[in-house]
Amino acid sequence: ASARPGSVEVIAKIDAQLDARSFRLGDIKIGDIQVHIPDGRATFQGDFDFTRSKGYILRVAAGVDVQQSIASWLFEAIDPLTGEVIRDTTRGLLAPNNAQGSGRGTVGYTILPRTDALTGDAITTSARVVFNTAAPQDSAEIRQTLDVQAPETTLTAERIGASGNDYQLRWSSVDDEGGSGVRHASVYVAEDGGDFKIWL
Repeated sequence: ASARPGSVEVIAKIDAQLDARSFRLGDIKIGDIQVHIPDGRATFQGDFDFTRSKGYILRVAAGVDVQQSIASWLFEAIDPLTGEVIRDTTRGLLAPNNAQGSGRGTVGYTILPRTDALTGDAITTSARVVFNTAAPQDSAEIRQTLDVQAPETTLTAERIGASGNDYQLRWSSVDDEGGSGVRHASVYVAEDGGDFKIWL
């Protein structure tokens, strides 16, 4: 766009296979502004004063509607003189985008699957973005496949020889059918009751 929006709203429908009660906000980036969201928050509201550098106060409201399974973020550039959303399109939230990403914004969140979700279930998500009062823009849909069970690992350690200090270790890790599989394994060793450290 050729103008900087005074407000940006992001709305995302949460897939039915996901537990909206486990939704937790991640950090936010709007152009060159980064907002850290404290860990473990399902909702957040805050004002950030950028009057000197950008000419506005950034107002952030984000959270999840558990009943409707909808996550939303609202960003507003507030004029410090009027307390209203800025109407001056030369000093709004996002500059026209370029190769350096000056007009790019990101939001993120973590969420867990429902307890009755199964490995192989597909989940999808997309977002709708509204700049000021312009027509909504929809993002591309992202599709992921759930792997709900952690791999199971078996480990044996046997001394080699009756009085030796050498051991033979055997281990195997197996994921549930249809799962993503096991990429690698790390073996930890503790010596004489000390802390566990990575050996292999």
